[in-house]
Amino acid sequence: MFIHQSVFRDSLPGLQRESVCVEMREQQLILHQSQTTCWDHPKMTELYHSLSDLNNVRFSAYRTAMKIRRLQKALCLDLLDLSVAQSMFQQHKLTVNSQQLTVPEVINCLTSVYDGLEQEHKDLVNVPLCVDMCLNWLLNVYDTGRSGKIRVLSMKIGLLSLCKGHLEEKYKCLFNQVSSAGDTCDQRQLGLLLHDAIQIPRQLGEVAAFGGSNIEPSVRSCFQHVTNKVELEPRQFIDWMRLEPQSMVWLPVLHRVAAAETAKHQAKCNICKEFPIVGFRYRSLKHFNYDVCQSCFFSGRTAKGHKLNYPMVEYCTPTTSGEDMRDFTKVLKNKFRSKKYFAKHPRLGYLPVQTVLEGDNMETPVTLISMCPEQYELSPSPQLSHDDTHSRIGQYASRYVTLPTLQYTNHTDDLLCSCHLRISVIADV
Repeated sequence: MFIHQSVFRDSLPGLQRESVCVEMREQQLILHQSQTTCWDHPKMTELYHSLSDLNNVRFSAYRTAMKIRRLQKALCLDLLDLSVAQSMFQQHKLTVNSQQLTVPEVINCLTSVYDGLEQEHKDLVNVPLCVDMCLNWLLNVYDTGRSGKIRVLSMKIGLLSLCKGHLEEKYKCLFNQVSSAGDTCDQRQLGLLLHDAIQIPRQLGEVAAFGGSNIEPSVRSCFQHVTNKVELEPRQFIDWMRLEPQSMVWLPVLHRVAAAETAKHQAKCNICKEFPIVGFRYRSLKHFNYDVCQSCFFSGRTAKGHKLNYPMVEYCTPTTSGEDMRDFTKVLKNKFRSKKYFAKHPRLGYLPVQTVLEGDNMETPVTLISMCPEQYELSPSPQLSHDDTHSRIGQYASRYVTLPTLQYTNHTDDLLCSCHLRISVIADV
């Protein structure tokens, strides 16, 4: 049975109350599991169970990003500004990344964060619950053995990945957590960053789609991108992240998912007839007046005459007249291209990471260009060809095997060996 610390909170005086709360948290989240002990807070268990309804999303990057988005909102980390998180790190003197934080120390840090958020969002933030939930999540991600300790760097990467802020500012902030005094980082330091970042999708059972839990190929990819220099500069790291490397593609997709949540498009879905389309809108670049809502797109539904390998453009926000005209021109051009053309001209819109466990990449019948709103926009990579400066290839991993139902803690890489997940290919046009 999970004993929630708030049961006794109101019945005890100040210092004694806080002492009991800390002690109960340590007992409920550190002690070895037994028949009468549950690892997760009841609300966390409920949250994890709710994520199963996203398993019908065919594309791994979308599916993972949507799960993380739901976690982010439940933990109220979508209210936490990037600069506020950094201020908290300074306030608590979290400068030694290798330092092991105990549960009471993590609670102290989280309490200061949520106390500040409560002052700005009184109706949205329940400090005791948020602290419990966020602590629970951090332990699930970074302390699966329940040692009762989390590295400073791990807590930083976890919180920064899920807080709000401009995407490239977030990239820079993540880099700064591992960079040396000279504002550069070597392969070992980059490996520490990527290792802690990949634990977030790994805890959700999604790691295979992002190249597996071995981060060495990603580190090698990044340094090859800067012609094998010994040290990496912030700008070079951001340029590499703009390519959306396979191991980190879930992070920019998370930002696009957030941007699309309230978007309403004056278009009707050609499959389910939804009008207006809410969320992501997918417009065909092969057929005129062919739009698909995110529900139909994620489930792989198509209308008669529209093949899965035909190009589509994704919109997070309503289109402008300029975008409408540009797409009209692209459709006109694609009208003269055959089915074989789209099959023979695939291009990776993310940066693949070759791994031993998951095998080679596999093509997918989906062809997609992603259009980002300004606040989430990533500048186009010089390695990719685009018709304009606002478009970028969107490439997301697609599962061709169905994963079994997973527990949300203590995943092992044994599962990855047997799944043989492949990464899909999406072309530009």
